[in-house]
Amino acid sequence: MSTTIEEVEPLWNSREASEFLNVSQATLSRWRREQEGPPCVLVGGIARYNPPTVRAWVLECEASRG
Repeated sequence: MSTTIEEVEPLWNSREASEFLNVSQATLSRWRREQEGPPCVLVGGIARYNPPTVRAWVLECEASRG
């Protein structure tokens, strides 16, 4: 089953992603620079975050810590 554009959540900006993760925007920026943290998509050179991907990243981190 494929996903249609109507089913896709709006992308989060850095502020929204950092609020969800309870980290500062500076931490999120550092993670991007160091290629850590949740994956992002560059839209016009600006980092955006897909909410389901960020949530999956959190669950992955949780699972890897046992």
